[in-house]
Amino acid sequence: MVYVENGHPREIYLSGFGFQAWMQIMTHFLRGSGGDILVLDEPDVYLHADLQRKLYSIAKKRFSQIFLATHSAEIMKEANSGDVVLVRSEFQTGKRITTEEGYRSAHALLGSSENADFARLSRAKRIIAFEGNDRSIYRRFEQMLIPDGIFSDPDTMLLKIGGYEQWPRVGNLPWAFQELFGIQPKIAAIFDRDYRCLEEIEGHEQKLRTSGIFCRVLRRKEIENYVISREAIIKAVQKAARKKEKSIDDAWVDGALASISLELHDDALINVQSFTSKYYQLKRDSRDTKTVLKMAKEEFDRDWVTQGFRYRVSGKDFFSSFNRVLDDKFGVSVSLFQVLDEFHISDLDAEFCEMLLEVNHYFSEG
Repeated sequence: MVYVENGHPREIYLSGFGFQAWMQIMTHFLRGSGGDILVLDEPDVYLHADLQRKLYSIAKKRFSQIFLATHSAEIMKEANSGDVVLVRSEFQTGKRITTEEGYRSAHALLGSSENADFARLSRAKRIIAFEGNDRSIYRRFEQMLIPDGIFSDPDTMLLKIGGYEQWPRVGNLPWAFQELFGIQPKIAAIFDRDYRCLEEIEGHEQKLRTSGIFCRVLRRKEIENYVISREAIIKAVQKAARKKEKSIDDAWVDGALASISLELHDDALINVQSFTSKYYQLKRDSRDTKTVLKMAKEEFDRDWVTQGFRYRVSGKDFFSSFNRVLDDKFGVSVSLFQVLDEFHISDLDAEFCEMLLEVNHYFSEG
C-alpha cells in the first residue's frame, strides 16, 4: 500500500505505527457496509487521541452495531450515555455505566486523572462551557450542520459547568485562565433556559458578553427539547417496534404527543410563572404579583401557540412520559439517542442552527 507525503510516494510500512494502524482500520471500515456488525479489540493502540475520537465517530456512523474493547479514556468520552459497559474480572457480567459517578470510576480504572484534564485546560485555545452531560447531543446536532465544527475540534475544551445559577463562575474564567496559565482563550457559554422569561435570559446573555464571553441561552427549556421532533420520533418508534415484530402507526404517535403535551402543560405554566415572579422580585420591580403572573402566562401562551409544547415543557419529562406510554401500550421504548439517530438536517430547529453557526463564527474570528 502506497501513500503520498509532501508530493513523494511512500510505502505504508515506512511510516509510523500509528499511521499504519489507522490505514489498516480504515481499509476494513471501507470493506464493511451499514448493515454489518463491527468488532474491534483495542483499536486505540498506537493511535493519537484525536484519531481515537475520530475512529469511534466514524464507526458509529458506518455500522449498525459496534462492539469495541478499549482502555481509551478518549473513546469513552465520545460514547453516549449508556453505551459504555465496564468489564472486570471480579464481575460476573458487564456493568453498564449511566451515572456521573460511574464514569469517574471508569476513568480512574483507565488511569485517566484530573491532572490530564488540568493539562488540557492549560493548553486550551477555545473553551465552551455548557450544562450537565450535554456534550454528545451538541456534537451530534453540529455534525449534521457543520461536519468539522467547533464541538468536534480537538483544540476546543468542553467544560462542564453547573446550572444557570453558576454563571458567575463562567464570568470569572477569563481572569482565571490569565492568572493561572497566562493565556487568554476564547470562551463561549451555553445555558439551558429552564422556565425563565425572555427578559431574564436576554439580560443574562448581555451580562456575560460584557465580560468578554460569548453567551447564548437556549430558547427552549433544555437541550433535550431540541430532540423532540415528530418525524424523528416516529422513525425511531417504528424501528424499535419492528425489532419486536410489532407495528405502530403515525396516528398513534401523534395522539401520544398530543396527550403528553396536555399532561405537561399545567406544570410547565406554573413553573414559568414561579420563575418569572422570582426574577421580578429580585430586580425589585414595582409591578404587583398579579400583573407579573399575567405577563408570564401571556408569554407562555404565545410560545405554546406559535412554537408548540416543545419549547416550554421539560424535554426530560417528555421522553420519560412518552416511553411510559409506549411501554404500557406496546412493550417498546426509545432512547433520546435512538431518536437522534433518525434526525435529518431538515428536522433541526432554525434557532438552534443559528446558535451553532454563531458559536462557530465567534471562534473563527481573528
